[in-house]
Amino acid sequence: MWRKILWILTGFFALAMILCIISVYVSPADAKWMSMCPFALKYVLIGLAVLMVVCLFVNFKVAIPIAVLVFVGFKYFSHEYSIRDKSLDDKADFRVMSYNVKCFGILDKNSNILREKILETISATDADIVCLQEAYWANKPSDFPTLDALSKNLNAKSVQKVRLTNFNYGVGGLAIVSRYKVINQYSHPFDSTANGFMYVDILMDEDTVRLYNCHLQSIMINDSDLEMSSRHEGFNRENKDKAVNLYSKFSEASARRALQVDTLVATLDTCPYPVMLCGDFNDIPLSYTCFSILASGERLHDTFMERGDGSGRTYSIMDVDFRIDYIMHSNVFKCLRHKVLDFNIADDHYPVVTDFKR
Repeated sequence: MWRKILWILTGFFALAMILCIISVYVSPADAKWMSMCPFALKYVLIGLAVLMVVCLFVNFKVAIPIAVLVFVGFKYFSHEYSIRDKSLDDKADFRVMSYNVKCFGILDKNSNILREKILETISATDADIVCLQEAYWANKPSDFPTLDALSKNLNAKSVQKVRLTNFNYGVGGLAIVSRYKVINQYSHPFDSTANGFMYVDILMDEDTVRLYNCHLQSIMINDSDLEMSSRHEGFNRENKDKAVNLYSKFSEASARRALQVDTLVATLDTCPYPVMLCGDFNDIPLSYTCFSILASGERLHDTFMERGDGSGRTYSIMDVDFRIDYIMHSNVFKCLRHKVLDFNIADDHYPVVTDFKR
């Protein structure tokens, strides 16, 4: 009897692992439910590892294919977690920062204090390229300077920005602050949302490099979505409705994000220059979003996977950490260091800073 249970469990976990792996290659626009599969990978991997050990004593031949699945699963899990810091001491040629600045705090209390702290933190990194998502700038000179002040602090040569949404008193969107000369710019706002992407072609000495900044579909979760009823009735109707609503928001955002990624990847596949890509993907490393971008063009590299440490969290919600902000690059650049700054003054995203050698 217990052997039958063991084989059933082995089959279940093996199938679950295969689904987790396949899901990163299937567009959520075609199969929304598969966007949930990667979240189970860690637990499926643990379950398979336990079953592998048990099968070593019960049936060695069965343990071999399980071991293969565990090995493959661990390779995918490496996108989520790095067990050691692999930073190099080489001198960097340039530094890149990606940061969702939450409109520099203008929508929060004590907005001027938040703005100053955000500007100070960005300026202190002394980055040569700064890609900002959810940036804010005034329509006309105001007492809430953002990009102009940052450009001055960094001694930048150019500030490129793309409007994605309007405020009564300013504009929000994407911005790139660069110490390199910009020779071309393109932007692509997505329909019916405050998301989009942009790129600029910059000159590094005599070489042209295409620099992307993107902000992909947000899930739009609010506090109400995360509040569960404390009534002691098990999984009550109210909590069930909230869970269904949360799943609906997540799956719909995943489907829309998949279509956005396909549009972004189409420009990457035809890009004639080396690429540097930054952004808030609003998606985890094990996702159709990330795997599509990594496989685009001549294949990009994730700086966290090269030089990161730990979980690389860039966003936390309900005490759960996620890595949804990225810096990726073409093979012509060598990543030396990847760091997530321990700075979250606006209770939102953490900044990502990476050093490169050409």
